[in-house]
Amino acid sequence: MNECLRIRNNQKHYFMKLIITTLLWLSISFCQTTKQSSGALNPNIGMSAGTYANAGTDKLEVDGFFEIQFINGLYGDVWFSNLDMDSETSLEFNSSLGWMIEIAPDLTLAGGISNNTELNGESLNELFIGGNISLFTGLAFSGINDTPSNFIGIFDLNFGPLKNIPVDLSVMSVTENSASDLFFMVKKTMTKGFIAGYTFSRERFESEETRTFTKQGHTKSWTVPVPQDGFFNTIYIGVTF
Repeated sequence: MNECLRIRNNQKHYFMKLIITTLLWLSISFCQTTKQSSGALNPNIGMSAGTYANAGTDKLEVDGFFEIQFINGLYGDVWFSNLDMDSETSLEFNSSLGWMIEIAPDLTLAGGISNNTELNGESLNELFIGGNISLFTGLAFSGINDTPSNFIGIFDLNFGPLKNIPVDLSVMSVTENSASDLFFMVKKTMTKGFIAGYTFSRERFESEETRTFTKQGHTKSWTVPVPQDGFFNTIYIGVTF
């Protein structure tokens, strides 16, 4: 497995969680602008869909999603990623189902289950719980299949002197195994649902090194995993409707 593929495999779980966080925000916005109801699902629902083209340090791909939000807080979504021309990557299908409740005007809690499935048969299933309080959004993920727990924290930078600037700024941290990856994100939402953005990140990944041993004229080579970290750039454009 080459180094670029290892980077992609490391990043795909972060991407999945970022999508969940983004779609959660869409659901929070919907719920905060409508009155909550009790009992059966209200027939008034909100729906959104979109597609994105991403160009980064090591990839060029297309992603898309569809989400539905019920007025009582239940929501679900499906999306795909890694639609590209690279034979070493596999098309992924993702879904999540969750529920949220607005506790106070600046406090929303949510929880649910997320699923990630690749065409090659690999899958990842996680429970998540989190919420939003003022400028901070946090999510905790716990794997159902003995995968390690991890956490996402996003802080909105659009306050104070940056409150009225024409772009959305935020910082995200993804923590797993007592180490973190950092993302600085810039997003511009334009008319008719068009979105453009840029992400600068410092991320851990695993590469390989070849070791060679020679004894009595016989040579043996093998590869060993080597943890590293690096800086990555990603730009994207998309449309939501």
